[in-house]
Amino acid sequence: MIETTEIMATRDGTELVATAWRPAPDGRFPVLLSRTPYGRAADGPGYHLDVPRLVDAGYAVVCQDVRGTGDSGGELRFIAGEAADGYDAVRWAATRPWSDGNVGMYGDSYLAITQLLAAQERPEGLRAIAPHVAPLGLYECAYQPGGVPNLNVILTVSAMVLAVGELDRRIARGAASPADKEAYLAAVLRPGALDALTERLPLTDQPLLADLVPFYAAWMAAPDPADPLWRGGDVRHAAIEVPALVSTGWYDYFRDASIEHFERLGGESRLIVGPWSHFSHDRAICGRDYGDQAGHDAVDWTGVHLDWFGHWLRGRPMRDRARVKIFVMGDDAWREEEDWPPGRAGRTTWHLGADGTLGSPPGAGRLGEFVADPGDPVPTVGGAVMVFDAYGPLDQRPLDGRGDVLRHRSEPLTERVEISGPVELVARISSTAPGADVTAKLIDVHPSGRAELLTDGVVRVTGLTPGEVREVRVPLGAISNAFLPGHRIRIDVAGSNFPRFARNPDKGTTTLHAPSYAVLPVVP
Repeated sequence: MIETTEIMATRDGTELVATAWRPAPDGRFPVLLSRTPYGRAADGPGYHLDVPRLVDAGYAVVCQDVRGTGDSGGELRFIAGEAADGYDAVRWAATRPWSDGNVGMYGDSYLAITQLLAAQERPEGLRAIAPHVAPLGLYECAYQPGGVPNLNVILTVSAMVLAVGELDRRIARGAASPADKEAYLAAVLRPGALDALTERLPLTDQPLLADLVPFYAAWMAAPDPADPLWRGGDVRHAAIEVPALVSTGWYDYFRDASIEHFERLGGESRLIVGPWSHFSHDRAICGRDYGDQAGHDAVDWTGVHLDWFGHWLRGRPMRDRARVKIFVMGDDAWREEEDWPPGRAGRTTWHLGADGTLGSPPGAGRLGEFVADPGDPVPTVGGAVMVFDAYGPLDQRPLDGRGDVLRHRSEPLTERVEISGPVELVARISSTAPGADVTAKLIDVHPSGRAELLTDGVVRVTGLTPGEVREVRVPLGAISNAFLPGHRIRIDVAGSNFPRFARNPDKGTTTLHAPSYAVLPVVP
């Protein structure tokens, strides 16, 4: 294997630096390109593939530092500047003396959206992409629908990744010292430091980030998706002509964005969804073991990509022709589908009852109430969060003592019930405050009492008047889970889920009115 450092000039003359690995002896090879702001080490953040194995299979692999990161020049234009640079990078890769002119792109998260943004520019030579856990665009990195900040995600990325990367760049050019980095890390890694960051108000006030990640404050000051700040950071799916191997995990915070990419791309694109988080392909998540079929080794993630790129870059037959592959939790097994959501899934209505039931006949009147207090929010327990030791399908019983959560559960099931598709809560609410958040969770209650979180969501309601009852729709996102006999289906409703979602500053009592119901895609 030959390793070289490569320098590319963009159309405006900015030099971007890459590392290339290719087979020895010299020759011409199809190129697998990734573009990263997190450091171009072959095993760094954003990579789940075995680079030596890719090279051994006859590919040249190129990892490039995006503008304003690593050794590349210029200023980072987070996501918004990646379409033009991505086009230039593909054209450059296709014309290297060791390239045969065929280029594929791969990588996770930021590395995934750089693929989509490059593909929409239709650079000559790009044959296929494989975006894993990709956001829809710049806005979706920072906000939920309705303008609720994804605080746990965007603040953690800014503090733990972008700020540290900027310090490394400054050290490299003599603008900062290793002592400056040590002092910063001591400040953000001390016990409770990240919690303190999430608790600061207003959200724009983050002294630790003001210099290192100046655009964080600008993001937090622009909750409107129509704000000019977000322009240039959205994917134009209609312009993408190459096939995409789209993949994500049920506990990834870009799960629904990834699925939307697949749905909007269509054509020859494929979708894979496993029981994974944003970072992990392991068979177990925080104590929940999904079995022998679930892990990275069993799936052979590098092999999946070799099959995909072998077809589109080299014209080889594709072994796996499944359009959609989903891991059905509960059954803990993979299944192939023709589309997503499964066409046979019926959208069934499960009403919330005044006595805490789920699946009752439609009723009338008040179902319950809870106080939404930004000074004492419902703490986040698991879910699609960037907490490395407390994410995913965590047991919700630690929240049992709180009176600000309304819990509605079915009777114990007498037969298997599979929910595969997007889940939604339709809630009728009133509030004593002019604004209110409504959070909801779908939970699998085991016979042992374990209340396993599956998916959650939030919506922010504004302009409420006293006595007004308003219908709101809370998207909980997509899931595939088999509720087994003896289990219960549960919906929890509250006014906060912090710090996963930023707190609503309005304190008030929210009343839930009938008819309110969950829309569950039940597969017969």
